[in-house]
Amino acid sequence: MAIEVNRDANLSGDPYENFRALLQQSLVYPTTYTFKFIVKAAEEEKIAELESVFAGASAMITAINSSNGKYRSFTIKTQVQDEEEVINYYKEVSKIDAVIML
Repeated sequence: MAIEVNRDANLSGDPYENFRALLQQSLVYPTTYTFKFIVKAAEEEKIAELESVFAGASAMITAINSSNGKYRSFTIKTQVQDEEEVINYYKEVSKIDAVIML
């Protein structure tokens, strides 16, 4: 049984193409979008960087420590105007080492 592979899929260079399409299909804008991230609790500088990404927005940030205190999870809710704004937030956060995006 041969399996066909579409080698041209997602060669446009935009790794967010599928995510963008999903956001366009599933949300009506403007909307409140929920972001979730995890950072090692000891990484205070990285936590400050994460929070600074959303500082200009009227974001509601909730932080919860893991049961052993090793990690801190963040739920960030903010108003977004379109899918590009969501993707731009993810792109900015992706520049911060040690942040796990969910």
